[in-house]
Amino acid sequence: MKFGLMTQIQMPRPWTDTTERNGYWNALEQGVAAEAAGFEYFWITEQHFLIEIGHCPSPDMFLAALSQRTTTLRLGLGVVLLPLHNPFYAAERVATLDVLSNGRAEFGTGRGTTPYVVEGLGFDPTEGREVGREALEAIMKMYDNEFFLGFKGAKFDLPARHVVPRPIQRPHPPLWVAATNLETFEHAGRQGFGVIGVTRNTPAETKAAIDAYRAAIRAADPASLVARKPNNQVAVFGITCCDPDDRVGRDTACAAARWYYGDNDAELNHARFATAGGVAKVRERIAAMTNDELIANGMAIGGNPDTICRQVEKWAEIGLDQMVFMIQAGNTTHDQVMRSIDLIGEKVIPRFTTAELALSA
Repeated sequence: MKFGLMTQIQMPRPWTDTTERNGYWNALEQGVAAEAAGFEYFWITEQHFLIEIGHCPSPDMFLAALSQRTTTLRLGLGVVLLPLHNPFYAAERVATLDVLSNGRAEFGTGRGTTPYVVEGLGFDPTEGREVGREALEAIMKMYDNEFFLGFKGAKFDLPARHVVPRPIQRPHPPLWVAATNLETFEHAGRQGFGVIGVTRNTPAETKAAIDAYRAAIRAADPASLVARKPNNQVAVFGITCCDPDDRVGRDTACAAARWYYGDNDAELNHARFATAGGVAKVRERIAAMTNDELIANGMAIGGNPDTICRQVEKWAEIGLDQMVFMIQAGNTTHDQVMRSIDLIGEKVIPRFTTAELALSA
């Protein structure tokens, strides 16, 4: 089992003149602490316009800064919203991050499903899937050869050009796709992508999707894969808090999860979760559960280190490769985030490393 940390740089109101500045610098400090604690991955989302919910429109710039403060941490773009970017631009930015990090970039992709974001940038959300598919196809061709021979499709007509810099990881950084719906898992396997899901679905609900993913990636014709090098990995992220006091950890994680899933008065809360039936539907499902039920169902990951370990074990049992903790969420403070990172590094990650070593002995 590998472990990752995820952030959207959330900033619930009220704000001060330094809130946004502190949010960015705190996130950098959290990334450095994660590497020291034994985390292998750091993921950051791409968000536009969604004040309070996510203040990270340029995740590649953030990860470039983090790359200069770390040496081993894998730097995950989780995810680049491809329909919102010219394919040349996306290929160049990902490769630049790979160069600056000495080959530590992870290239997650998505199509963008929030009309408020997509329309705000001048695109049609109904065309996102096809535009994203063509964009990634073109980007893969850019990484195939020193000189890109051009691409012509229904959405893009790109001329032949030198695309620089070249990524350090060849043929390209590992590819991932975001999977807010369980049906996406199998599709990701057929393309050779790693898949990043969410604990909004319980381990029991997710198991069939992981099984379908594994079957699809095993059966896929190598010649038909979008990924030139398959990335056979499944990750999920969950809202998390680890605290020495089990009740404090549980309640803090659940408060953050409820905020993240829509129990908040953020101005743009209504614009979220388009593919899950809207924020009202998601919030209704979460509101029907007690805090302990949220923990038991895996929809929040919280408690003391022993409780966190038992939750991670449930995900490991269904074949998960990477557990991604989203600790900076809702009104969780920077001090609480740092304490969680330290505790997970001290008391959670070593248990799984020890278990894996015992199994391989």
